[in-house]
Amino acid sequence: MLPKRGIAHAVLLLCHAAHLAPRRDVADWVGAASAQGGFIAAATDLTAPAERLLAVGLAKQTKTIVLAPPLAGIASIANSATLRHIARVLLTYDAPSWLRIAVSPDGVSREYIPTNVLRDLEWLDPELDDILLDVVRSVSISRGTEFAKRIGDAAEAVILAALRADGRHPTHVAPISDTFGYDIECIGPPMLRVEVKGCSVNSRGTFHLSRNEYNKSLIYGDEWILTQVVFKSEAFVASVLKPAHIAGVFEVSARDVALVVPADTTEFVWTESAVITPLPTAWRPVSYSIADVTMPGLAR
Repeated sequence: MLPKRGIAHAVLLLCHAAHLAPRRDVADWVGAASAQGGFIAAATDLTAPAERLLAVGLAKQTKTIVLAPPLAGIASIANSATLRHIARVLLTYDAPSWLRIAVSPDGVSREYIPTNVLRDLEWLDPELDDILLDVVRSVSISRGTEFAKRIGDAAEAVILAALRADGRHPTHVAPISDTFGYDIECIGPPMLRVEVKGCSVNSRGTFHLSRNEYNKSLIYGDEWILTQVVFKSEAFVASVLKPAHIAGVFEVSARDVALVVPADTTEFVWTESAVITPLPTAWRPVSYSIADVTMPGLAR
């Protein structure tokens, strides 16, 4: 639920109604909020926000409606500070799909926020960027991991479709086991073991590599290759993914990955994973074309 100013005000009315007296169900809750909010509340849809608060866990239905702690502590004063607090809570607990792409520790890239969404959030300026940065810091790691997996799965689907369209017969080994150390296998000759990474234009050239993936790259040598699918900003808010959403597909060899990975020493041991950035000159475009297929988008 995007925290437009009207939505934030609707949530404030619902919080106020829940504070005043127990509400036995959504209809009772919405009715009380409408009655307390005057003519503006009477003209506002409060049912949809109420149901969304229940859906995302910011309220729950027991014998009565119970607000979750982030909303239970909201003041009932309809001023700018309160509405901004509500916006912050909604962005945190109902995080939009573009959030982790548009916001990084380095700042906010507003070009990755859909234009209509940005327009709806302008009431939060000049604090909008600070709010988004705070929200991303507080969003749980699991949500980020889920979205990162969605990007990785989409990238693997892109490469699988491209290899099939190129007349090869790839096997998608990633769903079988993580122990392979790569995602796609093509029986040769030449044998090909492809580790696939998805990224945005901003993060192109850098990727997370697990220790197991790195170890397998050393074992398989030239058979192992890392392929990076670079998605355009529109891809992260699209419901359907098309070839036009892909800025390019590039690959780097196991040998070039190894060049930038330091060896373990008695003072330094790499365990689970690392962020790797091979030299820009190590990357080359893949030899095959992107297949003309559509697939589920990243904004789900």
